[in-house]
Amino acid sequence: MAPRPHWKGFLKLSLVSCPIALYPTISPAERISFRQVNKRTGHRLRQQLVDSVTGEAVEPQNKGRGYEVGQDQFLIVQEEELAQAREEARERPFSTAATVSGPSNAQPEQPTPKLVRREEPSEDEETLPQPTPPRLENNRTVELDRFFPRAQLDPRYYLAPYYIAPRDLVGQEAFAVIRGALAETGLVGMGRIILSNRERPILIEPMGRGLRGTTLHYAHEVRSDADYFAGIPKLALPDDMLEVAKHILKTKTADFDPAFLEDRYRTALGAMLREKQAQLPKTPVPSPPPANVINLMDALKRSLAAEQPSGAIPRRPSAASKASRGKRPSTKTRRSG
Repeated sequence: MAPRPHWKGFLKLSLVSCPIALYPTISPAERISFRQVNKRTGHRLRQQLVDSVTGEAVEPQNKGRGYEVGQDQFLIVQEEELAQAREEARERPFSTAATVSGPSNAQPEQPTPKLVRREEPSEDEETLPQPTPPRLENNRTVELDRFFPRAQLDPRYYLAPYYIAPRDLVGQEAFAVIRGALAETGLVGMGRIILSNRERPILIEPMGRGLRGTTLHYAHEVRSDADYFAGIPKLALPDDMLEVAKHILKTKTADFDPAFLEDRYRTALGAMLREKQAQLPKTPVPSPPPANVINLMDALKRSLAAEQPSGAIPRRPSAASKASRGKRPSTKTRRSG
C-alpha cells in the first residue's frame, strides 16, 4: 500500500511548474509507544484538563491559548488574532537582522549565525536595495526564488526532511527539468511552504530520481555557539600527542555503515514485548457462526403456506372426485308436490 502524501501542491521555477507531493522520510509507526494504564485493572487512563488555580475541571470548549507575562498571568490570544498575524507576516519584508519584539518581560534573543557569510561592501562599492519578497499566498505552491551552494547553509538550520515526487504523468517532464537543472549546476533551491497553517523555509535538492525537501528552522530558533564556546581556552598541544590521536583515527577509519544507526534499545524492547506477549494466556478464538443455508424449496413452501388463509397447502383433486363432479342429476327425479 503506497504511503499517503503529507502535502500536495505545485513546485514552480519561473514559468515552469509541476504538481508534487511531499512524503515524510520519518515513519512514526516504527516507534514503540506506551499508554498510561491502571496497573491494577490494566485499563487505559484518561487525562482531564484542570484549572491550576481553582482546581475545577475545564470543558474542552473553554480551552484557549495564552502567553505568560507573569505569575499565573496570561495574555489570552484568540484564533482570529493568530490568523491576522499570519496574514500580516506574508506581506512583511525580511529584516536585515533577526530580531524579535515581544512583551517587556520576554527574554532577549541570542545572536544567531547567518546563513551565508557576506563581505562588507567597500566605500566605493554601490549597494543595491534588497528586493521586497512577494506576498506568499496559501496557493499550495513552492516557488524556488533563491539558489546557492549547499555548503553555505549551516546544518543547524535543518528541521525535517521530506521526499518529493511528481503526482501525475503530465508533470513528470517539468519535474525532471527542475531536478536536472539543480543537479547540473550543483545548487540547491530555497522557497517557502505552508504546513499546518505555518510558513516554513524549505530547501530543495535532487535525490536520485526525485527531490529531497528539508524544512528549515527560523534564524531566531537557532542559538549562537558563542555563549557555549567562548569560555573554552585555546591550548597549545604537543605534536606527538596529536600524532597519536591521528593514528588512532586512522586505525578506526572505515566506510559508513547504516547498521550503526540501529536503535538497539528499540530492538531489545521489541524482543522483550514479544516474550511477554507469548506468556499471556491463550484466548479462544471465537468460531464463526454457521452459515445460514436456506433450502429454496422449503422457503417456497413456507411462502405459499403463509398466503393461504387456513394455512393448508391445497392438494390436487383425485380422479374419483373429478368423476363425481362430472355426473349430472337424473331427469326422473321430481320434486314431490
